[in-house]
Amino acid sequence: MTALSPARAARRAAALFAAAALAVGCGGGRKTCYPVSGTVLVNGKAAADCLVRLESHDPADHDGPNRVLPLAMADEKGRFQLSTYSANDGAPAGEYTVTFTWRERSGLLKNQFDGPDRLKGKYATKESSGIKVTLGKGPQELSPFTLATK
Repeated sequence: MTALSPARAARRAAALFAAAALAVGCGGGRKTCYPVSGTVLVNGKAAADCLVRLESHDPADHDGPNRVLPLAMADEKGRFQLSTYSANDGAPAGEYTVTFTWRERSGLLKNQFDGPDRLKGKYATKESSGIKVTLGKGPQELSPFTLATK
């Protein structure tokens, strides 16, 4: 094996460093997320444990390791903070359809969510929900989502 000249070794090291910095700096292809929070009300009352999901209108966001699927679980006051890649990191800017499922707690300790959807599937899919949001760059507080069971 021949030794590399100092200039060639420096170029190789710089290229490796640049490639590593690019991979880390771009988050591995992940989009930048911005904090997004909101409230879910059903029939005028807080919807504790309601699952909120945002489905991107950009087809590139639907597949692959960096799939964009922001979601959150509403707390006892109906408040939520979206998470995409890690807890409470928010969501990337873009256009989304918002879906909701509000399953009854189930299991012996009532710590599972396998019960029936109290919204009866009315807001469970992109096609049935009809609720759309556009997220910008920067923190956002969404207007309250007021849903009905009837």
